Amino acid sequence: MSIYLSLDAGGSKCAAMLFDDGLNLLGSGLSGGVNTTQTTLDEARANVVDCLNQVFQNVQIDQIDRFYYSFVGPVHVLREEITRRVRVICECGMSEPEAGMYAGALRKEGLLALAGTGSDVFWVKHSANGRRLVVGSWGPILGDQGSGTWIGQRVLREVVKLSEGWGEQTILLDMIRKAWALEHDYDMVRVVHQSPAPFRKVASLTVLVGEAARQNDAFALKVLREAGEQMALQTICLIEREQVPPEMRAVTCCGGAWKAHSAMFERFREMLQERYPGLSVQKPWFEHLMAGPARTLIERGIEIPEAKRLLETHFPKYIIRW
Repeated sequence: MSIYLSLDAGGSKCAAMLFDDGLNLLGSGLSGGVNTTQTTLDEARANVVDCLNQVFQNVQIDQIDRFYYSFVGPVHVLREEITRRVRVICECGMSEPEAGMYAGALRKEGLLALAGTGSDVFWVKHSANGRRLVVGSWGPILGDQGSGTWIGQRVLREVVKLSEGWGEQTILLDMIRKAWALEHDYDMVRVVHQSPAPFRKVASLTVLVGEAARQNDAFALKVLREAGEQMALQTICLIEREQVPPEMRAVTCCGGAWKAHSAMFERFREMLQERYPGLSVQKPWFEHLMAGPARTLIERGIEIPEAKRLLETHFPKYIIRW
């Protein structure tokens, strides 16, 4: 029986799962992020080690037949830590957008709007001849519009103004005071700048923004709609710049920022369908981590509806329900 390892890691997390030919889950792990634009190299390694230790803690094997991974971080660290534990027969690296297409839509090609800790929009096209067909990917200082970091920065800048007496009213200031255990509002400077991963710390506020939006906080809802607009503008740019043909324009979303509240996705879809009537804009079916099992079934020639059913049956915890 063949054993497979699937791993997904980026700015906010490192997640992995071990499974076999029958799609039986043998082990899983979840730890912090590995993207060194948002964390240190030492912390990235520590998170890889933690994740893999969880995966293999109850499994005694000396090799895996296929290792699927999408890893936005120091890949040499990943390889070093894997080979300390098992022998890898076949390594199958996937780019973040490729993994998103496999997990989100069980397809190899299409448009992918990724909004996690960072953000970018991709045309995943296997005949791209090495070109990266993308808008975004500039990181949290130069870009990442519509991402979790962008949302967090937008909120922090407004609540700082509110604390000083000139910002827009929002319950988010009190929510941040509580979540970050602030004695004084100025302690936000310490919390952010003394964090080992400040951009990830800022992006973590996306969860609070979603909670505030569910309480009908006008500012929170406005920020999430703005995030949807930023993602839509980047998608439109990619379609127009690369002249994506109509049959390739179906858009799949992925990434944690979308999960905060439906307002972001709804505004994104509204803008795209205003520009391109009838355009398919889809929420993802599974977490990024499921790219390994999804690719396994697709490469076996299993049709998309049946593959989706099998994955839902065997891996219900990884179904996306936002």
